[in-house]
Amino acid sequence: MAKLTKKKLLEHLAKSDKEDIIREVTTLFDKFKNVKEFYAAELSDDENPLLEKYKKKITYAYSAENPKERRTNLNVNKLINEFKKVSIYDRELAYLMVHRVECGIEAIKRNNNRTPTFYNCIVNTFEEALSLISTGDYSGEFEQRIHSVIKAAKPAKFETQARMKELAKKV
Repeated sequence: MAKLTKKKLLEHLAKSDKEDIIREVTTLFDKFKNVKEFYAAELSDDENPLLEKYKKKITYAYSAENPKERRTNLNVNKLINEFKKVSIYDRELAYLMVHRVECGIEAIKRNNNRTPTFYNCIVNTFEEALSLISTGDYSGEFEQRIHSVIKAAKPAKFETQARMKELAKKV
């Protein structure tokens, strides 16, 4: 089977009539959760309800009294990857990633006895969020949150705050 390219898809859609395209989109909507979530967010009049749903899940993952770090990191990574599949806006993805960093810093404040892996996940997510923010030119919108996160990271070990400051300089 030949690889499907965007060009081939566009050719297929150009040949199809409106009813066929509606039928295909409806089939995708019924069959795939990602498509349903995408359209739920796209057709909503409010802020993306999906963003709020994923923010709550991330908050919950980090709110456990003494969470298993590996499971928490895997779970939150999975949530962010799921969100990437249904969101087309980098701004929203950056928002969710900064939220993860904020929740991770709060978890560190409650219990600073964490592994380097935990801290690295927070810093790596921060770096990825900064990249999205920089690429999309959302610096002004996120500036206050970035400074707040860096300031809040003071009690963190493994030079987390210094690493975050260095990364933020690039934005």
